[in-house]
Amino acid sequence: MTPRFLPVLSLLFLLTCARTAQAHADLLAFISRLTEQLSTNQNNVEALIQRADLYRLHGNWKEAQNDYDAGMKLAPESTSLLLGQAQLRVDMGEDPAARGAYDTVLSRDPTNAAALFSQAPVLARLGNRKAAIADYSRGLALTAFPQPGEFLQRASLQAAEFGTDEAIKGLDEGLARLGWMVTLQKAAIELELKRQQTDEALARLETIIARSNRKETWLAWKGEILLAASRTAEAQEALSAAVKAIDSLPPRMRTSPGMMELRAKVEGLLTPLSSSAVPDKQVAANGSEPGKN
Repeated sequence: MTPRFLPVLSLLFLLTCARTAQAHADLLAFISRLTEQLSTNQNNVEALIQRADLYRLHGNWKEAQNDYDAGMKLAPESTSLLLGQAQLRVDMGEDPAARGAYDTVLSRDPTNAAALFSQAPVLARLGNRKAAIADYSRGLALTAFPQPGEFLQRASLQAAEFGTDEAIKGLDEGLARLGWMVTLQKAAIELELKRQQTDEALARLETIIARSNRKETWLAWKGEILLAASRTAEAQEALSAAVKAIDSLPPRMRTSPGMMELRAKVEGLLTPLSSSAVPDKQVAANGSEPGKN
């Protein structure tokens, strides 16, 4: 590493530390305010829940548990308290206990989508992928506006448990419900490639390219897919388009480390294609290989 980069890295490190310190300071300030409220009203369940959640986020497991326990004595039926206790077990790495806590929530409120989505990764880590998939599916059915991450997490489990076909169906369900989303389509492309469905993958990729203002990364990926399928002429066209897209960027963006790395990669893929282009044209023009009549 050259010395001129050291001040920059040091500054970035200090900024990161400053943000982390500020986040901790904010948490402590909120905790202090809630503690002041509780000093005049120890039966404020909402304040206990909020302080317990903040303690949990701050990594103060004992204090968080004390507040959850105090809240449970005042409101033993509170779903928020039960969910908080379950998440505390997750944060502490106690998945079996977390599952038991989520089971308690769902036995009282079987349609609680938040509990279903939170329990699903716990079940997956415990080796019960089918139950985790079922939780995601139930949660998605109960949620009017689900997040793309929930479809992605389920698809990952579906691919491992049932294969890529089932995972792609799950992602297409997400696309149908949420509308076109690049994250879901990209995951579906990767699965199409995994099951060696090149045309389907390319068709999905075209939907991303058509909608993207920045096309260079997607065009480069298209070229790689075509190269892997031995469709060299189409690959050369896509890779050349990627270089053209990079060249059209403003200088600041074009010379960024990431974009320079992408360009080097694309040019590395193009070089052998360009060197073989002349003989190919001669064959097409002469109707025979060079040197043969």
